Amino acid sequence: MTAAVSPAETSDIDIGRLTALADVMLPAAHGMPAVSDVEAVEAYLAQVLSWRDDLRQPLVRAVDALDPTSFTIDRLMALHEEDEDAYVALTSAVAACYYLSPVVRELIGYPGQVAKTYDPYAYTEWVAEGLLDPVVERGPIWREAPE
Repeated sequence: MTAAVSPAETSDIDIGRLTALADVMLPAAHGMPAVSDVEAVEAYLAQVLSWRDDLRQPLVRAVDALDPTSFTIDRLMALHEEDEDAYVALTSAVAACYYLSPVVRELIGYPGQVAKTYDPYAYTEWVAEGLLDPVVERGPIWREAPE
C-alpha cells in the first residue's frame, strides 16, 4: 500500500511543516511511534489526497495557518473554532496517513481488511431460536413515499 509522494501531487503542501504538526498531534507514546518515526506523511499523503481530494485546499490552509515551532493541541482547538474545514482536513489527513503505515497497523494488531466468506444457507443461532419469527409472521409493512 505504499504510495510514493510525487512533488506534483503534494507540491501545494509543505510536507515538513505538516509532519511537524502531526508529531504534536500524534507523538511517540505508550509504545507507539510518532508520525515522523514511520514517515507516514511523506509516504501516504499523496494516496490519502487521491482518495479525498476535497481535503487538499483546507489542508493547505491549516498547514499555512499553524506555526510548527509553537504549535500545541490548544492551538488545534482554536483552529477548530476559526476554520472547521481546515481542522477536519488536518486531523483526517494526519490520522489517515498514520494508520496506513504498516508499522502502526502491526503495532495495533490490525492486519487490514480481510475477505470473509458468507454462506447464505447457514443460519445463525438467533435465527434458529425463532427470534425473527414475529417479523416474518407480521409480513411486509411500509409506507408509500409521497410523490
